[in-house]
Amino acid sequence: MKKNIAVITGGDASEVGISLKSAEVVCQHLNKDHYNVFKIVIEGSDWIVERNNPIKLKIDKNDFSFTIEGHKITFDCVFMAIHGTPAEDGKLQGYFDMLKIPYNTCGVLQAALTFDKQRCKEYLDHFGIRMGKSILLRNNDRSKQPQIELPVFVKPNKNGSSYGASRVLNPNELALAIENAFKFDDEIIVEELLQGTEVTCGVITIDGKVTALPITEIRSKSAFFDYKAKYEGNSDEITPAEIDGGVASKIQQTSEFIYKKLDFKGMCRIDYILKGSEFYLLEVNSIPGLSEESIVPKQAKAMGMTLEQLFGLSIEEALKGQLVASH
Repeated sequence: MKKNIAVITGGDASEVGISLKSAEVVCQHLNKDHYNVFKIVIEGSDWIVERNNPIKLKIDKNDFSFTIEGHKITFDCVFMAIHGTPAEDGKLQGYFDMLKIPYNTCGVLQAALTFDKQRCKEYLDHFGIRMGKSILLRNNDRSKQPQIELPVFVKPNKNGSSYGASRVLNPNELALAIENAFKFDDEIIVEELLQGTEVTCGVITIDGKVTALPITEIRSKSAFFDYKAKYEGNSDEITPAEIDGGVASKIQQTSEFIYKKLDFKGMCRIDYILKGSEFYLLEVNSIPGLSEESIVPKQAKAMGMTLEQLFGLSIEEALKGQLVASH
């Protein structure tokens, strides 16, 4: 019997456009012989079912269901395709936990921690993960001069897709960069600018085994891997990365180690800067982009996996997790 799958997307974050793109790709590639696929779009306080209907069908948030022609539709699993709040910060996970509906991402704690970039780095620092120096500025600190040597990278603490991020080389650029970052969050990070090769590694679970995907090397045509580089083709992404095989293996091992230490589920992507044979953690992304331009789908393809297999695997692992939890 086919499972009813909700691909949930939209939201109010600045990344809503990326979320909608990811959801479109997921809906296209989920196997329709195995799943009844419903796209659910969060629009403010309304959660709308997109099923080619002339009328807007709304989700009943009391039990995450909807009714059509007198029939109540419930869901067997949720596929999260939201970048930013309310999925990457754990709010939706808490809601689905209360309803006992499985979902394909990490849980509340992991989402909240990785969404808070600075606290995540502080947590992983205890395990000897190498990373650059950084300081956190809150809204009431914005007039203070951060005590960190230039050049630096300034970005919102809890935001993605490089919104509000900028590279600062000169002292007279710093105040403007800080103001820009504060437009997207009430906390920002000012971190040491690590010059090197940007690489990123997706991690998934296959049949209960944590598995690092092939590494991608990012050659941005912008000053850094910004929005245009990520989503408008302004970068070259080489998968597998053209780096030393031994270093690549260490990055994959470290990525699997981080995944396990965070007690992750589902898929994630971990970003690094590579300097010589040393690599430094940048951040952990709990819901990586899944559009055609996105990195994790390209890494899965390099591993010989189709998008249908990748997305189906994500759902089946979530359903297995529910079976384990219920016994």
